[in-house]
Amino acid sequence: MLIVGDPQLIGNQYAPSGILGFIFRWDADRYIRKTFALAYNYVNPDLIIFLGDLFDEGEIASDADFILYLKRFKHIFQEVDFDKALIVPGDNDIGGEGHPPLPDMVKRFNKYFKPDSFIQYSFLEFVKANYMTHSNQYEKTPNISQSAFRIILSHIPLTPSYSSFVNRIIPFVLPHIILSAHDHKSQHIVAERKSGIIIQKPSTTDFTSSSFNISEDTIHEIIVPTCSYRMGTLKMGYGVMEISKFGEASYVVLSLPSRFRQLFILLALAVLMLIYSLSYFSRHCHVLNRAFIFFNRNQHKNYVYLNP
Repeated sequence: MLIVGDPQLIGNQYAPSGILGFIFRWDADRYIRKTFALAYNYVNPDLIIFLGDLFDEGEIASDADFILYLKRFKHIFQEVDFDKALIVPGDNDIGGEGHPPLPDMVKRFNKYFKPDSFIQYSFLEFVKANYMTHSNQYEKTPNISQSAFRIILSHIPLTPSYSSFVNRIIPFVLPHIILSAHDHKSQHIVAERKSGIIIQKPSTTDFTSSSFNISEDTIHEIIVPTCSYRMGTLKMGYGVMEISKFGEASYVVLSLPSRFRQLFILLALAVLMLIYSLSYFSRHCHVLNRAFIFFNRNQHKNYVYLNP
């Protein structure tokens, strides 16, 4: 599984206007486009999962802007078969951070991305959870098969979020694994399977890999980092998870290069080139000026003055 967290494509309102905003959007889109293509070709995944915040301004976008963002999104992730991809909304897609999601925004998102709440793929069962709306669609989930492993897909991390929604969904669904995003950093949390109470807190630093055996007693929540350099974090990446039918799970973060470091190096090189060019131009002008003065002096000496 190749897991994408918080691409948050830059919109038109929060970005600078004019050519500067165009450059910001173009460079951020290009970064995600190139890194995702590399990750996709390296992993060759059976499944692709998007954990929300596809857009930075989805909740405030007009219908016309939303269509434009959607076209950009599908161009950036053009390797993806969106009929098979698993996608959940984020708070920047439909709202929900600081205020309840607007029903029209939820309806619009579901129009373009499948709103199915339960998906079965081989021996894996996926349940979509919407923490922003507290939707009870998860109640349509059938009883878990003895030969299957159950995974909740949520934009908002669930085990660190103490709420009535979490207290309802975890005992009902009984997941073995939770995949979430939102925090823009990489974490691994272990909790009790029946209650969701955390029994192993995440480390203070972003983790990059983990291997574990799926248990009937615990939940492993994996929080996937953002893949966009525009989110104000120095560590970006894509998540890759592999699960065997025997319950052996491994997860790794495909870390991405710092785009700001690249831009800083390019800026430093541009400044050095400018300084060199100005220095060269200054020296060249000085040589030309001396040659011009020398030429004028010689011309003056060759003049013949006649007395009247």
